[in-house]
Parts: sequence; structure tokens; C-alpha cells
Amino acid sequence: MKQGSSILKKINSEYLNFLKKFRSLHLSSIGENGHPVCSYAPFVKDDKRQFYIYVSNLAAHTKNLMIDGRAGIMFIEPEEQAENIFARKRVTFECVVELVPRDTEDWQKIMTLFDQLDGELMQTLRSLSDFQLIRLIPLSGRFVKGFGKAYHISGAGMDQLSHINPGR
Repeated sequence: MKQGSSILKKINSEYLNFLKKFRSLHLSSIGENGHPVCSYAPFVKDDKRQFYIYVSNLAAHTKNLMIDGRAGIMFIEPEEQAENIFARKRVTFECVVELVPRDTEDWQKIMTLFDQLDGELMQTLRSLSDFQLIRLIPLSGRFVKGFGKAYHISGAGMDQLSHINPGR
């Protein structure tokens, strides 16, 4: 049991380091008539591992997120870095969506994080009234690092991993 615990700690560290490599996320939302919409957006995250995107109301995914209130997000290793194209390392989360009202303390705090991505562009985007700050709160997730190496992600900070098929 002790050995299993140390292995899970190593996997957890690998998962957290994997997430640090990304500045944008793949986003899935549900559109009109239940049609899926795939997109991407730059993001920042807070210390609770909640993800934030700053997106235009003109984008189809923004309307979908606000109406449906659910999102799927994914982080996936580049094809050229994958050992096997059928088993690319990836993290997915099922999320609920919240609008962060403009000019609140939360909004100011998160926008400061976006400034670190590209401060000059963010000055311009901040001035556009059609942009919304959206919080994506993970409910559960999955870290896949290869064949038979899939882990369920849970916990308040999305930092607890458990092997999906521990019998292997």
C-alpha cells in the first residue's frame, strides 16, 4: 500500500506539472439544439484550480456557456511530442460555468493575472464591452498518460488522483 501511495504522489506531481505547460485550453460547449461546439481560449487559473477565460459575446461558445452553464475543457500534449498518437497525454475536466461580474474584486484580481499573459492586448480587450470574464469550475476530471494509465481527478482543489483501473 505504501508503494502505491508513493506512485500516486509521483503521478499527481506529473499531472500538476503537465497543467503548468499550457496557456490556452480546448473548450467544448453545447449549442442550439444540443449541437456540440469546439473552441479554444487563453486562460488563467486561481489557487483553487478554477479556470478563467475572457471571451467575446460574439463568439458562439460564450453564448453557449452562458445559456447551458456547462463546459468541457481539455489540455493535450502536442502530436509531435506524443509517444503514441492513440494515447496522447491529456487532462479533461467537466465544469460548471459562472460569469464574473465586471469591476468586482474577483474580476480585478483575475484580470491582473491576464495582464501577465499580454498586458498591452488586455488593456484593449478590457475596454470592449462585449467581453466577459467566465469562471470554469471543475467538478471532476481525468488524467490520461497512456494505455491503462488513466486517473480520476477529484477534490476541492482538483488535486486528488485515483487510478481508474487499479486491478491492472
